[in-house]
Amino acid sequence: MCLILTGCSAASMAQESGFESAYENGANEEQVDIYTSAASVIIQSVDEAAHVINMYLVDRNESKALSFDGTTRIQDKYGSAMTAVQLCSGDIADITYNSELERLGSVMLSDEAWRYEDVEKYNLSAGNGNATIGEESYSIGSNVLVFSDGKPIEISEIIRQDVLSFQGKGHSIMSISVDKGHGYLNLKNEDAVLGGWIEVGQTVISQIAPDMLLTVPEGSYTVRLIAQGVDETREITIERNKETVLDLGDIEVRMPEKGIVVFQISPSNAQVYVDDVQIETVYPVRLAMGLHRITVKAGGYEPLSKYFQVEGEKTTVKISMEEEATVSGNSISPTEEAKENNGTITVAAPLNVEVYQDNLYMGIAPVTYGKTAGEHTITLRKTGYITRSYTINVEDDKQDVTYAFPDLEAEGGTSTEGMVNGNTVSGNTVSGNTVSGNTVSGNTVSGNNAP
Repeated sequence: MCLILTGCSAASMAQESGFESAYENGANEEQVDIYTSAASVIIQSVDEAAHVINMYLVDRNESKALSFDGTTRIQDKYGSAMTAVQLCSGDIADITYNSELERLGSVMLSDEAWRYEDVEKYNLSAGNGNATIGEESYSIGSNVLVFSDGKPIEISEIIRQDVLSFQGKGHSIMSISVDKGHGYLNLKNEDAVLGGWIEVGQTVISQIAPDMLLTVPEGSYTVRLIAQGVDETREITIERNKETVLDLGDIEVRMPEKGIVVFQISPSNAQVYVDDVQIETVYPVRLAMGLHRITVKAGGYEPLSKYFQVEGEKTTVKISMEEEATVSGNSISPTEEAKENNGTITVAAPLNVEVYQDNLYMGIAPVTYGKTAGEHTITLRKTGYITRSYTINVEDDKQDVTYAFPDLEAEGGTSTEGMVNGNTVSGNTVSGNTVSGNTVSGNTVSGNNAP
């Protein structure tokens, strides 16, 4: 007999084979995606050793630490693979994650975000919630994050000399990073050059006053010192948030033909003439030894003229248009006078720190001094603590104003890196100090060259 296989038999065999295939595929069923949560985030920091990325969830207004491993997909905005350490503080990204396991599934830099690096021309008005970068206007989000060396800082700690990177979406700035910050130059034993000039590269040019603390962009510089009988150079390096001391004690002090004269005049807006030549009294003036005539004029006051003698290297001339002029050879102290026309600035906190405004020593906090409208840099210094600078914008409103700044951090103190909930920049609120009455804690930052 012959066995004939018909088409049905072939179909039956094929059907059986299909069942086997289906069984095998069932054994390798596709895994369920556990990363069901998604968010737009700002990267705060990456802890490679702990395999954790700290990030700020924009829509939820909270910070979260999420773990990652070799299966986590990390990509740039074009879809190319990245490593976690290539992520930078301030980067804007889209993520998927498992909220229960606190584990990342994927991180991709946002293709909707823009970035400007090494920006020198900018103007930040944090209190008003706006900014300009180059010629373009942007809004500053209420939860903008600001970083320096990968650590969170307040937006008020940016000063006009800093070089910045900005990231955001549309016309909203979401993060700011300090690409090039600032440090401090402290002149020691500077008597030989008081009243002269200091040039720090092409960056800082200032007349030299007692007890100055200069804010200088980080970098290496040639310092030129020019004074009576002095023209010398020094080489220095300024590091971010650190103080460099320049000891000038090796400059030979010659017998002076001129002396340094410091003027303390009330009211502060008075016009001052020495030997019929008008002078500015903010900085010391070098005058020839001998007798000089000073004339002081101010609206609402009778003109006052006195003679004073320059006899030594340093002379202080104090004049109140309501009192007799006094001349002494004592050291300089901050002017403590009522500013009837312009009001006063008080730095109330932190306590017991040295206060400098625009590099000039104002006193120990709490300290009050005459108010000048405009933008100023306030620097706070105390031995054993990290020196900090803040930018303030003083209104021409004839009112007294009080500032309370955050406490200084001890040198070698612990870092607050990683878990930050955003720096408040709405209204005039900085570090939780809110404007109340004539107390101001918000700041304006204006800056220099463009992307």
